[in-house]
Amino acid sequence: MTSVVAWQREVGALSELVVASDSRLGGGEEWDACAKIFDIGRDDAVLAFAGNTWRALPLVLQAVATTRSYRGSSLRTLDLPKFAGHIERVLNAVLYEARGEAASEPPACEFLLGGWSWTMAKFRVYKYSFDRRGWRFRVNPAAEQLPTSIRGAGRGRLYAAIGDASTRLTGRLARGYNLSTITGPLDYHPLEQLYQQTIDANEHSVGGAVQVSKVYKSIRVEHFMTQVSSNVSVSGRPVLSYENVDLRTITRQADGSWTTQADRSPSIPD
Repeated sequence: MTSVVAWQREVGALSELVVASDSRLGGGEEWDACAKIFDIGRDDAVLAFAGNTWRALPLVLQAVATTRSYRGSSLRTLDLPKFAGHIERVLNAVLYEARGEAASEPPACEFLLGGWSWTMAKFRVYKYSFDRRGWRFRVNPAAEQLPTSIRGAGRGRLYAAIGDASTRLTGRLARGYNLSTITGPLDYHPLEQLYQQTIDANEHSVGGAVQVSKVYKSIRVEHFMTQVSSNVSVSGRPVLSYENVDLRTITRQADGSWTTQADRSPSIPD
């Protein structure tokens, strides 16, 4: 499966929603070069998944298609909370069309929709998990307080994670704060703990390059290349030697901190 994490990163008076994932897919092999964070045809949100790909990807593609089918969605007059409910109904409508022996198996996948709501004037994160008793996907908004294990003054207001390894990721973050090896706001600490999972030999379901996207209050989505040492990746795969990728880079420093390339726009924190 995987770890996917989203949190509100605050830099002074500015804030942004960060969504990060590893790039490993399973199913008989470890494929460490796969996109898990997707544009959905809106400038105010991204969608990520965790779990078995053979069920997750057809559902992701339908979520993308539903944005194209209604102008109110692509233009965002259908605001994020209502869109989140629509996605829940689309996922279930597609799921109910499954036929054959495997259709009786519960989908071992989860989804995370994160973005900016203009009607609520805040970032929102929605998690979709499968309810076996109701045999349907259910959407739950992430709480607007951090989990108790990582709660603290100035650490932020929104955090959510999905995937079989996500609880361990949050645990790593909590231990860092408890031991004071991590201090202050969340900043990029969740990203560093995700990276540590990708290089941990005991985390068999998490691996490959981390991938990072952001949503800004200015109604803009930005996807990043990621760089660790000399390894540069985009959407989980290595950047080819001849490629000119029109994305900024977020880079891991030797001390475990992460920095982004400077941007001329004063409304976007580094």
